[in-house]
Amino acid sequence: MDATCALCEQAEAIREVAAYRIRVCADCWELAAEGWPVSAEPVLFKALAKQGLLIADRNENNRLPRDYAPPADFAL
Repeated sequence: MDATCALCEQAEAIREVAAYRIRVCADCWELAAEGWPVSAEPVLFKALAKQGLLIADRNENNRLPRDYAPPADFAL
């Protein structure tokens, strides 16, 4: 399945980001090692809203975490 990266919309998406239910390219994934860059937030907010999930708490770098798990009591 060929898909374009949900963030940069240029490269082939090769990684599924399960928490946000988006697919990203290797470069975008690597750039988010310390958390997603601010430029990615609109896409991430939209992905979370589509699922009815709360926005994740920011990490120590004041970025949205690359891996996010909804609260255990949240019914998916």
